Amino acid sequence: MTAEKAYKKQYEPSERGAPQVSTARKWASYISRFGLAIIILLVAGLIAAYWMSNKPKAQRTQPPKQSILVEVAPIKLGEHQVVVEAMGTVIPAKEVQLTSRVGGEVVEVAPEFVPGGQFRRGEKVLKIDPRDYELVLKQRKSELAKAESELKLEMGQQSISQKEYKLLGQEVESGDEELLLRKPQLESARAAVASAEAAYEKAALDLNRTTVEAPFNSQIQSTSVEVGAQVSAGAALGSIAGTDEYWVKVSVPVDQLKWIDIPGNGNTTGSTVRILYVTQSGETDAWNGKVMRLMPSLETQGRLAQILVNVEDPLGLSDPATKRRPLLLDSYVRAEIIGRQLDNVAAIDRTSLRDGNHVWVMLPDDTLDIREVEIAWGSDELVCVSGGLRDGELLVISDIAAPVKRTSLRTGNGSSRKSKNQPSVSQQGS
Repeated sequence: MTAEKAYKKQYEPSERGAPQVSTARKWASYISRFGLAIIILLVAGLIAAYWMSNKPKAQRTQPPKQSILVEVAPIKLGEHQVVVEAMGTVIPAKEVQLTSRVGGEVVEVAPEFVPGGQFRRGEKVLKIDPRDYELVLKQRKSELAKAESELKLEMGQQSISQKEYKLLGQEVESGDEELLLRKPQLESARAAVASAEAAYEKAALDLNRTTVEAPFNSQIQSTSVEVGAQVSAGAALGSIAGTDEYWVKVSVPVDQLKWIDIPGNGNTTGSTVRILYVTQSGETDAWNGKVMRLMPSLETQGRLAQILVNVEDPLGLSDPATKRRPLLLDSYVRAEIIGRQLDNVAAIDRTSLRDGNHVWVMLPDDTLDIREVEIAWGSDELVCVSGGLRDGELLVISDIAAPVKRTSLRTGNGSSRKSKNQPSVSQQGS
């Protein structure tokens, strides 16, 4: 036997034993793999069962409270002066047409007799040729002197007649006695003197009327004559308006009259009025006035009540020339009528009203309260609340997109009032 065969016989398995060893190994491999898979499935099932029995639960948490940033203003109860704002037109308090009382030629015209010229009461405006009236006056004067002399002669005749009547010593009837004593002649002479005096006075008056004077302090509105013009009695010479005072016809809503003091309605003096006119340069001129009267009819277009306001010295003639601010006729002006006083009210901006008569209030716990209030008076910009608000409360003046009661609020420093004793609050005066 060779060495190679001996080696193979010693170390290689026999053909009968070889299949037995290979089969055992295969079964062992199958069992180990199957067992491992079983173990993995069991472990996975246990884990799944554990997680199924111990599911994670979502914890319900309260979302953080969101506060709305607002601006507030402190509410102050107190007195408030009602001011009724309206518009009006300036009209003359006195306006007349100058006319001639006598006819003739205009021989003299004052330099100020032009539109805009001003005259003091009694100043000469123009003069009509007086020569014809001077001649008539002389004639009437001579007629008066003649009548007076005839009266004196007749009185002398009366003395003679009385002496003759006494010398006769006879009784006569009363009618004859008057004739003997010349009483009719005496009465006629006296009547002639009275007629002559009246004619003389009429001539003097006509002569005086040849000079046309300003009847009051006035300003010329228009003129219609010049020097050389022939005028007749009653002819128009020009139009003038008084300068001592102007009137402003102001239109106000009827429901606002209860706040205005009007003389004659149980009041002795009218409400004070401030008349304002804004110039083209943006400056505002102001005059003081007083309510005079309530006109009897409503304005035809707006159906508004009309009151007259008196403005004294509208042209500022009593002021130095450099400080005069003339109020022009037909100007469209704004009137601020100082009305009656309201007590224990809160004056707030009209923009703070919500849905007609509701306001928003920031409560002490920093939540929103929507509150209905009572309005005592209001203008375009301001309202006075007489009920529903308390002194010291905070009025919300900024807008809130969706206001709901008890909504959490905060002020301008990003915190509530509970976080600090003295918070920084954005405030606006009411």
